[in-house]
Amino acid sequence: MQTLSLMLMDGSVPRRARGDMDACLAAVLEGAENTLRPDPDTPLLHPFGLVMDADGVLRRAAQYEADYTYDETATAATLHHLADDYRTRAAELRCATIAYYVRMKEPSPGDTAPVNVQIRRSTDWQNGAPTTPPGTVDAVAMEVEHQAGCALAVFMPYAWQGPRQEFVVGDLMAVPGKRRVWPDA
Repeated sequence: MQTLSLMLMDGSVPRRARGDMDACLAAVLEGAENTLRPDPDTPLLHPFGLVMDADGVLRRAAQYEADYTYDETATAATLHHLADDYRTRAAELRCATIAYYVRMKEPSPGDTAPVNVQIRRSTDWQNGAPTTPPGTVDAVAMEVEHQAGCALAVFMPYAWQGPRQEFVVGDLMAVPGKRRVWPDA
């Protein structure tokens, strides 16, 4: 599993926020890799969330019931409901993370930000072959936000490569994110 250290940021992220965000991202990365790694035929990763409560304890966010197999709006609805739940509980939380499946332009050497990111719907399997179109890559997108007012979007490209279909993770990419839980922090 890769790790992403927010220590590389410009110093605008307070030390405690960096530690909390690192812990949340590490847990989400591990969960996403454990879900995807076993089999190239793994179905789409459904959106999920992880929060850090005021005491620093990591907890999986409440699951949103949706028909991911046939409901084209299930992924967007889940992302919306997770963000709403986090906003409702913001006073009890220090950090919140949402993870979901995306497809983006395949990164070129030296790229520092993702390009042409599109959220994958859980019904995409109905549209034909599960192969990734040329020039694109599948990725797990993770939005992490801290009560200190910091927000990042982190992307973990991945693929199954070679004759044995080995799970390979690309370099993580991080960009400033949108503050949804603590917009006025």
